[in-house]
Amino acid sequence: MSNTKQITWERLTALWADPGVRILETKKAKYVLISDLHLGDGGEADDFVKNEAALQRLLAHYQEHGFSLILLGDIEEFWQFDLAHIQKRYNDTVYAAMRAFGAERILRVFGNHDGEWAGMQDPARPASQGAALADEAIKLKDAAGVPRILLVHGHQGSTDADKYSWFSRFFVRLFRGIEPLVRLTGLYGHSSATKSSIAKDYERTFYQWAKANGVIVVCGHSHRAIFASRSYAHKLLAEIAALQAENSMSRLSKQKRQQNLLKISQLERKLEEEKEKGRLIDALDPDSAPLPCYFNTGCGLYSDGMTALEIDDGEMRLVKWNRDIAGAPPFEVYDRESLEKLLKDILL
Repeated sequence: MSNTKQITWERLTALWADPGVRILETKKAKYVLISDLHLGDGGEADDFVKNEAALQRLLAHYQEHGFSLILLGDIEEFWQFDLAHIQKRYNDTVYAAMRAFGAERILRVFGNHDGEWAGMQDPARPASQGAALADEAIKLKDAAGVPRILLVHGHQGSTDADKYSWFSRFFVRLFRGIEPLVRLTGLYGHSSATKSSIAKDYERTFYQWAKANGVIVVCGHSHRAIFASRSYAHKLLAEIAALQAENSMSRLSKQKRQQNLLKISQLERKLEEEKEKGRLIDALDPDSAPLPCYFNTGCGLYSDGMTALEIDDGEMRLVKWNRDIAGAPPFEVYDRESLEKLLKDILL
């Protein structure tokens, strides 16, 4: 086991065993999880700003439908911006929408880019709440009341996040000053913000830990939305393969075969879009079908919107919120499954 993998493994094990970690119910509960917005000051170096309207629609929807909001880390970009500048830009929009949830329906898990909450006033909470409280982890119970889900940001054990964060922050702040000029060269753009530098084997470490411990891990950090241990691109591949297999059946009617071909064409177009955006990642379990124990909330930096994970009275859903809603729905459910089935499949 590599040193980085061992550090990650040990930290996750310690958090799972820690009796002081907050534990929440899932039975008759509603949660929406978002991460990796990296809110800035609204300027050229703010990778989030173009998705502001999509986030406002998201927050209003879940607040109105009685969800609790879990901020799963890196909501603010403290490596580049001071809280005062972030709050000045987003206080009347994003933070106002977050405050509408009320103190009892908003929770923070800190990440590596927004871990400095001690002694600070959280603009996402009502002013009467005083200093912000941010957890490193939260556990969720299953329907029987047993903790089976671990929520973390996902930076645990990452060398750039933990061991050398001061070094990383220095160069991120340095780059902020020249980022607008670099954008003009065409060598860097907003689309690259979703292409996280987190190593694929590091993400696989979280999957392997969850699999070994028979639990579900939900995190962010990598900027790659994953549901039940597979990306949306892998889901599209599976759907295409299933339709192609069905079309190979000799008894299938001509009409049904034509319907399947149309669906395959539509799915292939979506798959090509995912490939172009760098979202067809390596399988988390290359040797076998992966167990559905790893979930990732994605991020708020996609060029066409942002993703969120819903946990709603026993069901989990990965939802894409669109930036441009002219002729398109405000959101699409990319994947869904009952929590009971997911937990059952993990223990097979």
